[in-house]
Amino acid sequence: MKPRGFTLIEMVLTMLVSSILVLGIAGFIELGMKGYADSVDRQRMQTQAKFILEKMTREVRHAVPNIFVDQQNCISFYPIVESGFYAVSGSDISFIVGNSTTNTSDLTTKRLLINPTRTLASDETLADLNNSFPMTIVTQPSPSEAVFLLPNQSSKLVGGSVINRHYITDSNRRISYCILDGRVVRGEGNESVAPVLMPLTDRRSVSVSGNIRYTPASVQHSGVVHVDLAFTQNGESTHFQHDIQVLNVP
Repeated sequence: MKPRGFTLIEMVLTMLVSSILVLGIAGFIELGMKGYADSVDRQRMQTQAKFILEKMTREVRHAVPNIFVDQQNCISFYPIVESGFYAVSGSDISFIVGNSTTNTSDLTTKRLLINPTRTLASDETLADLNNSFPMTIVTQPSPSEAVFLLPNQSSKLVGGSVINRHYITDSNRRISYCILDGRVVRGEGNESVAPVLMPLTDRRSVSVSGNIRYTPASVQHSGVVHVDLAFTQNGESTHFQHDIQVLNVP
């Protein structure tokens, strides 16, 4: 019997079956790689969303209490630069700060606040508040101690803090967090719209919606910032609902 090779039909069938197998295997590989890539993108988005919430939480908890500016999908507040205790000495207000290396040159551009009890309107500044003292006249009787004096200011003190606590902040450094054009933005300064983009994955594929609002302090609770954000990427949404309590008290 003479040996025979493959016929043309057999070769075509073999190539057809091999092609189907290769395409099937390639499809499984592509599906697995796409699933892995989607998982990485989802994890990256959630990690960066948590980073935004954590950064916002830390800054809000170190803000001067009760003077938050609440606008639509945007809050603004003033970070605490220094804090300590004060005492009324005749017509003067004397106070101490926690940082023993502070001197008058560090304070002259700041403002001292005592018992801030109300929020600011969007067109108001710290100068519109009661118990808000400019530090341009501050003196330091003893350069070796972090004790300072505001001369002839006690008559302007309305009420006061029950624990004689004060806060020092920079009126030119108002921090803002806003939801703008599908992004979470942060900025510093007196502008109401913050220009700095918080880090996200790819803004072409990630969209942020929701709201940020502030509930003022009451007898029962301190001020609370309510954050409700939805991060959407490739048709999937991840929702974060987070309440940030303003820890400082008057």
